[in-house]
Amino acid sequence: MLAVAVGAGAAAVTGASAAYRTTTRIPVFGPRIGGAVAALSRRGEALIDQGVEPLQEFITAVAVQIVDRVLAELDLTALVRERVDIDAVVAGVDIDAIIARIDLIGLADTVIDGVDLPRIIRESTMSVTADVMTDVRSQGERADDVVSGLVDRMLGRSRVEQ
Repeated sequence: MLAVAVGAGAAAVTGASAAYRTTTRIPVFGPRIGGAVAALSRRGEALIDQGVEPLQEFITAVAVQIVDRVLAELDLTALVRERVDIDAVVAGVDIDAIIARIDLIGLADTVIDGVDLPRIIRESTMSVTADVMTDVRSQGERADDVVSGLVDRMLGRSRVEQ
């Protein structure tokens, strides 16, 4: 649609310029056209005196459309990778200011909430308990062997290795 408007505007300007040049040369129409041109000139000056805000709004709207279309055609990521010195950008970043803005307590709470501490304690306790029970059983077996050997010696029995 923009191309149609620009094309129509260009055609109108070209046509108006040619018509103006031709008709101003005709003796009957020349003075009348000169008066019309003077009236248009006065109107244009009055609009300029009022300000160019309506024109600025139109130009801004056209510029926004042009920029949108250009951006739609560009691969901005590739453009940034090719043209921007990321190291220079990052060098200007105040890391301390970023860290100061982070809620470290909230972050720690989130991490802790994500960890199932009761399960970890239960599993580690079960593991320790199982190890202790194994040690107690082993010590109990060794104590049984010592007592059994002592009783066998007292009763004069010979021990058979199993």
